[in-house]
Amino acid sequence: MVPLRDDNPTRIVPYVTYGLIAINILVFLYELSLGPALDPFFRTWAVVPRELTLSFSGQLPPQPLPEWITLITSQFLHGGFLHIAGNMLFLDIW
Repeated sequence: MVPLRDDNPTRIVPYVTYGLIAINILVFLYELSLGPALDPFFRTWAVVPRELTLSFSGQLPPQPLPEWITLITSQFLHGGFLHIAGNMLFLDIW
């Protein structure tokens, strides 16, 4: 069973949800355009637990951006068409 909507009687337009869906799709299309440069892109913007732990303990060399930023940016990375389709479907249910 795949839910397509919720019976919650809200009357507001979910602009933030639509914005998040648009950002996720744009980032995914960008991922598709990278080709061989996809691996370095993921290494930069995805969470690597070891690097995150080392950054909090001060054992990681200085980076251009703090490592905790990957906790946010990793939420916009998807591994394939079914992954993003499923995530966006459940994000859109209202």
